[in-house]
Amino acid sequence: MCGIAGFNWEDPILIGQMAETLKHRGPDDRGAYVDDRVSLGHTRLSILDLSQKGHQPMCFRDYVIVYNGEIYNFLEIRNELESIGYKFTSGTDTEVILAAYFRWGASCVTKFNGMWAFCIYDREKQTLFLSRDRFGIKPLYYYFDGRRFIFASELKAIKKHGIPLEIDTAGLNFYFYQKYIGGESTIYKNCRKLKPSENLLFELNPRRITISKHFNLEAEIRKWSYVSVGERLEAVEEVLKDAVLNRLIADVPVGSFLSGGVDSSLISAIISQSKKDFDTFSIGFRDESYNELEYSKIVAEHIKTSHHCEYMDVSEGIIQKVISEMDEPFGDSSVFPTYLLSRITRQKVTVSLSGDGGDEVFGGYDTYKAYKWAKFVPSSLVKLSRLLINAIPPSDKKVTLGFKMKRFVRDYGESCNRRHLNWMATFIDSTRANLLGESFVPAENFIRCSSEDTLLSLQLNDIHNYLAEDILKKVDLASMLVSLEARVPYLDYRLVPLVLSLPEKYKIRFLRTKWLLKKTAEKFLPPGIIDRPKRGFTVPVSSWITNSPLIREYLANRKYYENSPLNFDYTQRLFNEHISRQSDNARELWLIFVYNFWKSNAR
Repeated sequence: MCGIAGFNWEDPILIGQMAETLKHRGPDDRGAYVDDRVSLGHTRLSILDLSQKGHQPMCFRDYVIVYNGEIYNFLEIRNELESIGYKFTSGTDTEVILAAYFRWGASCVTKFNGMWAFCIYDREKQTLFLSRDRFGIKPLYYYFDGRRFIFASELKAIKKHGIPLEIDTAGLNFYFYQKYIGGESTIYKNCRKLKPSENLLFELNPRRITISKHFNLEAEIRKWSYVSVGERLEAVEEVLKDAVLNRLIADVPVGSFLSGGVDSSLISAIISQSKKDFDTFSIGFRDESYNELEYSKIVAEHIKTSHHCEYMDVSEGIIQKVISEMDEPFGDSSVFPTYLLSRITRQKVTVSLSGDGGDEVFGGYDTYKAYKWAKFVPSSLVKLSRLLINAIPPSDKKVTLGFKMKRFVRDYGESCNRRHLNWMATFIDSTRANLLGESFVPAENFIRCSSEDTLLSLQLNDIHNYLAEDILKKVDLASMLVSLEARVPYLDYRLVPLVLSLPEKYKIRFLRTKWLLKKTAEKFLPPGIIDRPKRGFTVPVSSWITNSPLIREYLANRKYYENSPLNFDYTQRLFNEHISRQSDNARELWLIFVYNFWKSNAR
């Protein structure tokens, strides 16, 4: 991976300062290109062609590129270009992207199988062409005020410009609703994200932005729907295998995360069939309701990998470090174990494959089961049981049956997708209004909600929102802090629409989630791994809030609420209810803590 940055004027000192903030993304090399129109900066994590031939910014004829990502099929594209006369001087995918852009223009990205965020400067046409990969694996932020156009891999690089940045109300509400900030919004006004599968063309004169889409997932799903189900089912395993093996290409050591869940276990098992004695990595926790280490050991022994595992604790120091590095408040607490896992992984390898995306693509979330339940549970039963279910006492354990039942009865009767979003929510509209007061914005104003009542609509909702701006952002943040490249085979652009096009029964059958993936995994993994209950990669936030002086300080000290949209009295009510075990408000309090700490400490 790498870090990229740039803007539309000449300033070699400022572009150097931007690159300095991104050095963790690329510790191996740093470079800049500056002329009288633009400044471009790059920090490099060397993965392909470790020589200076891979130095960026890289030039090709009238083009200059800064690029973050990996194009796994770059050798195929290179061969195609060489067959029509192109000459290459390096072994990098960067040079192939430049030549592909010269040959095919903006449509070149439709040929890429990979993850990317890049900017190509056309010196002759005086344009900046930016692109982000289909599913948003790599981040790309920008600022434009009609005069200054600035972009970077992280917001902290843009902040080096000293621009007055105000909190964006929609972004703030998005965060407290879903614990991440989705869409094109960020926490700041005038700072935006280039969304997944978008291209941006900035014309230097006149200063003008044009945004277009280079991939339409729904259209690709429709194309697959014309192929027989039998042919599609046969294709899934082969495409998945190819997706995994393609992501092993590198000139540095490659390993795999191995949690012991079916997603990462299947990826590791596929690798083990073609690569012997490769490294796998996992971490464990001393609280057994959160610990999965024993399962990862079973898988590692079964597929014969060199397995590295450690018991680790998320200390207050780790919490402070990670939140301080966040571009914007981010409330998914699994970022901390992901960071610790990335840290032990980086000791052995530079690249690691990850199982992220498997739940969204193959249908693995509890909300998908709740969708099925809602079709059969009569409303009269829900009404009768609501008071009884809400009386279930709170627990410090991982997501419990009681928690799931409370979510189910609370949102029963809402539309399919709103019920789904509210299940995933922390502060729904009514509670968020109490927290934010005049800054409250209804959820329907900032997050699109499909009216369809299908499992596919829920999956698309997650892929466009939760996957892009929570799951993938978490992995990028955690892995890049230790200069580790994470690759996600389940998000191969050939595999995603293929699986999503299949009938519901191949995703959830008799309330068995990820049915097709588990059937595929039966050829590779022991039964006890495939059918064990899903746990996820979470941490004991409830007990943290009760026992951590750091968290209590940022929740209970009034000074952190000064000049803040957050209601102090309402927060204290939530806090007191939680401490006295009247109610489990851990998720709500965690978001408030992260926001207060981030606002006070983020750079």
